[in-house]
Amino acid sequence: MALMTQAEKNYRRDLGDGLVLRWSTRADAEEIIYLSATVFRNDSTEPANMSTGNLMRVLMNGQHPVMSPEDVAVVEDTRKKEHRLVAMTCLWRQQWRYEDITFTIGRPEIVATDPQYRSRGLVRAVFELVHARSEAEGHMVQAITGIPYFYRQFGYEYSLDLDAQRDTYIALIPPAPEGVPEPYMLRDATISDIPLIAQLYDQQCASSIVSTVVDEGWWRYQIEHWNEFQADGYWHVLVISNADGAFCGYVTLPSMRRQHSISVIDLAVIEGLNLAEIILPVMRAILTQSEAMLVPFDSKPVSKISFMMHRNHPVYEILQTEMVIRRDPPYAWYVRVPDLPTFLRAIAPALEKRLAQSVLARYSGELALNFYRGGLRIVFAEGRLSIVENWRSPLWHSNENAGFPPLVFLQLLFGHRSLDELRYAYPDVWTNDDIVPVLKTLFPARASWVIPLG
Repeated sequence: MALMTQAEKNYRRDLGDGLVLRWSTRADAEEIIYLSATVFRNDSTEPANMSTGNLMRVLMNGQHPVMSPEDVAVVEDTRKKEHRLVAMTCLWRQQWRYEDITFTIGRPEIVATDPQYRSRGLVRAVFELVHARSEAEGHMVQAITGIPYFYRQFGYEYSLDLDAQRDTYIALIPPAPEGVPEPYMLRDATISDIPLIAQLYDQQCASSIVSTVVDEGWWRYQIEHWNEFQADGYWHVLVISNADGAFCGYVTLPSMRRQHSISVIDLAVIEGLNLAEIILPVMRAILTQSEAMLVPFDSKPVSKISFMMHRNHPVYEILQTEMVIRRDPPYAWYVRVPDLPTFLRAIAPALEKRLAQSVLARYSGELALNFYRGGLRIVFAEGRLSIVENWRSPLWHSNENAGFPPLVFLQLLFGHRSLDELRYAYPDVWTNDDIVPVLKTLFPARASWVIPLG
């Protein structure tokens, strides 16, 4: 009889002391809601975080695009009479593009452990399950947005931008001229707006090495459901229209504001319009929208608008210097690539295109990359990727021509840092001179825009 794999829904493992690792069922919904709502608080004296709890309620109802009720890895304390789930994380799915190559990723999210059960390896255990199911489904990449350092322990590296922030105090936003109608306003997006919204979104992503695929189903789900649930994670998609009601662009806001700010997830206008003329009326309309937004626990009056978009968004250039009171560089996505050869074969068309469009067209040669605990051997023939395989530097007569500490190569692979930046930051990143132009051509540094969906 074949052993049950960790990816299978009926998998169970005894962790000792009455703890059992398993996958969730629909019957676990209320316990999952309770665990997430009680863990995601700033202090034990705060009430349960109903925003997170409600998000889990929605995720467990079987209708959400990113997961099913059977996609939560949990640890159960079988000795307890109530609230037996003590650790959890979900497996979400979304699609990314590397250049124009689309692939599905697995996202471990909503990572929660009862404080009394921490430092016992339970997060590592639930991540094993999530990784196993993600890989069984053919996901070449896992990624997570999370707290500093922690997920490096599980094979993740900071490898992609996550939100570059610009803040403007609402007191600095000039009022509309008295007696003059606003030339631009906001209205709720409808299903019929989706083709234009999607076209604008995809145009914004065109310059990114990696971007999030937002399909028609996701836009539809957000437009139809954003105001049905008091839960974080929902988008309020609004159309920018002119005085004649014509479609001029869109704005995406969260359904819930922060403690004293309104976040702007995305903003785009159609070609030919002057964003500098549009931004102030839109900001005033966003302030009006705040009156209907959900309010978090212990919130304060709204004092600012926070633009949370990619680092090269044109809004950041348009906003006048005196209006921007805070400029935060992007945080970063954690990324895990368990099988680098498989991923590199999948993105081979992008690598070959970079060579073909460079002075290294029709390049033939070998890259032997030492990762110190392993490595990669990559061979090109006449500009085509012919071999990519795991490799280890031999004890004698090694032909390696570059070195990277474990996982640091992911920053180069995803364009997060240039080769020069990595060589400056890490003394153990090195390259032979003859291979430098090859690496720089194959793996250029360029911004990405990877929006979290979930």
